[in-house]
Amino acid sequence: MSVKVDQIVRSERKTIEIQVSIEGHIIVRAPLNETMKEIDQYIESKKFWLLRTQQITKARYLNDLHKKYEDGERFLYLGKERPLKIINNSVNEVPLFYRDGSFCLSSSYLKFANKIFIDWYKDKAKEYVSDVAERYSKLYDIPFDKVSITNAFSQWASCSGNGCLNFSWRVILVPKEVISYLVVHELAHILLRDHSQDYWIKVEQMMPDYLKYENWLKNNDHICSMFKNEIGSYVAKSKGSPNTSSDEKSEQFEFEI
Repeated sequence: MSVKVDQIVRSERKTIEIQVSIEGHIIVRAPLNETMKEIDQYIESKKFWLLRTQQITKARYLNDLHKKYEDGERFLYLGKERPLKIINNSVNEVPLFYRDGSFCLSSSYLKFANKIFIDWYKDKAKEYVSDVAERYSKLYDIPFDKVSITNAFSQWASCSGNGCLNFSWRVILVPKEVISYLVVHELAHILLRDHSQDYWIKVEQMMPDYLKYENWLKNNDHICSMFKNEIGSYVAKSKGSPNTSSDEKSEQFEFEI
C-alpha cells in the first residue's frame, strides 16, 4: 500500500518532518533544496509508521466527532470514560451534573447538549487546575499571576510573559497526574522560558517521573481536539534526522502544532 501525501511544504529548515493531522492528512515539511527523490525515499522509510498512525488517527477523529447525546454514550472526565444518562426533569433544574461516576443530562436540554457539556468542562477545568497550580506554586515557591482556561485545540497549555498560566479546557479530560504534569511544565516556564537542558532538569526536580506523563500526552494527543468539528491541524511528528539540534529536539516536547 502506498502513502498518499496531501501536502508538501518547503521552508528554510534543515530536516524533513512528516506530520499526520487529526483527520489523518499527511503533510511533509522539507528544506527548500530537498529533491523529490530524497523526499520519496524518506516517506518510504516511514511507510509503516505513517500508515499505522494515519489509520489510528482517522478512527479516533471519527469517534470523537460523532459523540451522541444518548443513554450509554461515554464521555471523558479526569482520564476515564464516564457513561451518560438522559434524565427527565424540569427545564428550570440544572441541565448537566455528575454523580456516582455518571453524567446526567436533562432531556429538556438535548438540543444544547454540546455547549452544555463544554461549559461544564470549562468550569471544572478552572476549578481543578487552579487548585493544582496553587499547590505546586506554594510547594516550589514559584508565584504565578492567574490560571486562564482557553478554547485551544492545538496545544494543551502555555505560559504568558506576565506569569499567566493558560490551559485548554480539554485538560479536564485527562488523568489527574497528567494535569499535574502540565501545571509543572508551565510553572517551570516562569523560571526558564525555553526548553533547554536546564529547563528539563528543573521539571525533573519538580516531578521525577514526568516522562511518563509526557509520553501519555503524545500517545493521546487526539484528546486535545475533541469537541472540535472544524478542520484541525494537530500533528503526530516524525523527525527527519537523528542529528537534530537541541532546539529542534525540544520542539517535540511542546504540546502544540
